[in-house]
Amino acid sequence: MLTRLRHAAVPALLLVLTACAADPGARPRWNQSPDADLGARASFGWADRAGQPPVTILDNQIRDAVRAGLLDKGYVESSDEPDFLVAHETVEQETLEQGSPVRIGIGLGSRGGNVGASVGTSMDVGSGERLKRRMVILIRALEPEDRREAWVGTTAAVPERPDGRAIDRAVSGVLRGFPNRDS
Repeated sequence: MLTRLRHAAVPALLLVLTACAADPGARPRWNQSPDADLGARASFGWADRAGQPPVTILDNQIRDAVRAGLLDKGYVESSDEPDFLVAHETVEQETLEQGSPVRIGIGLGSRGGNVGASVGTSMDVGSGERLKRRMVILIRALEPEDRREAWVGTTAAVPERPDGRAIDRAVSGVLRGFPNRDS
């Protein structure tokens, strides 16, 4: 009985490991300038959007999520001489995704009181390629005097047309790398 359970556990373990394998590039990332002490600053403002396309609904959702994240970290929003400016942009990416050529099947059966298990593989014969669109959000903290980048963060990939919750999750994920305000 124990041997049969071990044999059945192997395919289940393979399935779990395959499901857990994720794209390592799909994590939020951030980088801070070594000479920028953002935690010592108190206020933030928004970089001027002069000469850029109109503010979209998506821009407003991102701005609201960034604002909420920075307020949670102890910063205050200021339109009069802020300590740093915040800018954001979306970057759309298209990738050609290959379907996996290997399929794993698990089967159980019995005949005459015996129980058996099997694992099989097969090759993908159909078209395994598809165009996948995703979007990442870049958030920047800029020095107010010369607009030099003090901090930059990139969100994990979000769907091409994300809803508000996906934006909130992506922005809060990248803002984990933004320093809390020193009290």
